Amino acid sequence: MFKDYRVLAIIPARGGSKGLPEKNLRKIGGRTLVEWALFTAQGCPFLDRIIVSSDSKSIINKVNKHGLFAPFVRPSELARDETPSLPVFQHALNWAETEDHCRYDYIVVLEPPCPFRLAEHIKKGLEIGISSKATSVMSLVEVSDCHPVRIKRLLPDNSIKPFCMEEPEGLRRQEQEPAYIRNSAVYVFSRKIIVNNRLWGNKPYGFIMEKSFYAINIDVITDLYAATGLYKHLKRNGKLHYIDTKATAD
Repeated sequence: MFKDYRVLAIIPARGGSKGLPEKNLRKIGGRTLVEWALFTAQGCPFLDRIIVSSDSKSIINKVNKHGLFAPFVRPSELARDETPSLPVFQHALNWAETEDHCRYDYIVVLEPPCPFRLAEHIKKGLEIGISSKATSVMSLVEVSDCHPVRIKRLLPDNSIKPFCMEEPEGLRRQEQEPAYIRNSAVYVFSRKIIVNNRLWGNKPYGFIMEKSFYAINIDVITDLYAATGLYKHLKRNGKLHYIDTKATAD
């Protein structure tokens, strides 16, 4: 399935972060968040090139100790707090195609703040993208307490209205229709959708990852504590293979 397609992996890792300074260089198990993403990408044999897009010299130096995975400095205008993701992906794609004299068919994006994913999850996303001719594929985890039926809009007078759907009286959590949220672990985009200035397109697909291991997305310090705690728990119980491509299964 994969031999007829060229795949570019992009790991976006800018230096700035409001919620957690130098977030992408924070460590879990002796490994920075950007290294977690890089090592997982290296474990997937279906990626033709891996690029870390960063404006930070510290991140670039850290990454390039493992090989020339950060071959350029991301322009400052693409590294602001308000910069959307699309132009960052377009910049890396254009650089890679110019440098490699080729055309990539799919772009895989691995966000460092979601540190726990496996190479098999990247493969799953690519399989869905290729077989379904999807414009995009995203990894998902199930939500329960934050289910959309329970989310409210608070009006200026403190009255409450449903944010998007009415909550039936007496609805139990077990009766909620399953709902899912992007966990930012794996994204797959078709080249066509990216160059046409869109992200999701008209044929987005998804796949479910186990919430117990893959729901953590690090934005503030307490998220980092949760990720570190999960890592230590799995290491203590010989279960690191659930989150680490390089770990050896029991």
